Amino acid sequence: MGVVPFIDESSGLEVIPLAECVTLLESTEIGRIALSTDSGPRIYPINYHWDGEAIVFRAAPGSTVASSEGAGCAFEVDGSDLRQRHGWSVIALGEPTVVDPDENPETVKRLERLALYPWVPGTKDRWLRLIPAPLTGRRTVRPNGDGC
Repeated sequence: MGVVPFIDESSGLEVIPLAECVTLLESTEIGRIALSTDSGPRIYPINYHWDGEAIVFRAAPGSTVASSEGAGCAFEVDGSDLRQRHGWSVIALGEPTVVDPDENPETVKRLERLALYPWVPGTKDRWLRLIPAPLTGRRTVRPNGDGC
């Protein structure tokens, strides 16, 4: 017998259980990080890896993303099937922390084994980790499975 989905009555969206949120995070490698900047809110696409407890990404020293340590942010991944009009979204809230190679050389070595290679050219040698607090997900639901 399958698990009965929980529907958020205020939005009509299915709440994705935590374990499935993690599975969905592991299923892709591109997400978006939303940061508050002096110029207002900004959203940056980043490639990332889930290391078992945190979203790990790399950034160029001096960049807005690299300077996000300690600032509240939102990270989002999603997927959709336009034909079926079905989609999902997983959101992590938290504060990124920089992994200092001098203070945490073993952690950096472990992260380097993740084979996380930035898609954008340039030096991206600043490692950041975002431990989600919380990690939540939602998906669209179709009444009676009819797509209407």
